[in-house]
Amino acid sequence: MDLNEAIERRLEVREYADEPVDDAVERAVLEAARLAPSGRNAQHWRFLLVDDPADVRELAALSTTGSWVADAAFAVVVCTDPSYLFADIDAGRAVTHMQFAAFDAGVGSCIYTGFDESGMREFLAIPEALDVTAVVGFGYPAGRGRGRKRREPVSAVAFRGRFGRPLDG
Repeated sequence: MDLNEAIERRLEVREYADEPVDDAVERAVLEAARLAPSGRNAQHWRFLLVDDPADVRELAALSTTGSWVADAAFAVVVCTDPSYLFADIDAGRAVTHMQFAAFDAGVGSCIYTGFDESGMREFLAIPEALDVTAVVGFGYPAGRGRGRKRREPVSAVAFRGRFGRPLDG
């Protein structure tokens, strides 16, 4: 995979084909998460692979923002140790690694963070010491999984030295 192309072309996927994803791809996604950097190399995150279709549908039922995950081939629930102030950042770094590993295999993905945490905790037997931080759904895209992004130009979102100072000039 050309990383720059992946950055430019990977889109969030919320509609999945009714096609299973190979165990090797699931393992590659988890391996990418494991290899993500973490603050102070704490490696405090834990990843729950949810690939039974009934369990994936239950994730959707427990979600307030990710009902679309019901059609995903699998999901990964990311849990973090809230005692680390950088826990959410570390979760994001791991999610990004997972999404790029999936993209490399032609698998689309999308993240959501709205869910019934107590329901998730009970359903997945998540220890009280960990927060449920995010859920990522994965599957082969039913539509587009790559394309052109609509983004502001870099000159509108990045500055040099001081906020508001143009990059060029």
